Amino acid sequence: MREKTLSNLEDLFEMATRIAKGDMKTLTLKGKATPISMKQRQMWARVAAYIAQIMNSIADGFDERSIDAQLDELEKMVSEAKTKTETREPKEADGARGAPAQGS
Repeated sequence: MREKTLSNLEDLFEMATRIAKGDMKTLTLKGKATPISMKQRQMWARVAAYIAQIMNSIADGFDERSIDAQLDELEKMVSEAKTKTETREPKEADGARGAPAQGS
């Protein structure tokens, strides 16, 4: 169970890291590709850092109550990051330099 949890978190960590680094230019939300702003990249960097903390905690020991609380917090952070992508202002969607968005 620990290995499966770590594997799933690693996948999520890699996705969050790709978004934060700018490797992914858009997120597909409700079937629509949405450009990712710099502010959103910063939020995904926070998500990636938190995932790394959780992975470290799981690797060190398996306190189920603590891990459940951390996973609940992670779920909130991911949900918030996705929501901010869906609800941001159209001007922000154009990006800082007005460059066209590329697919992820």
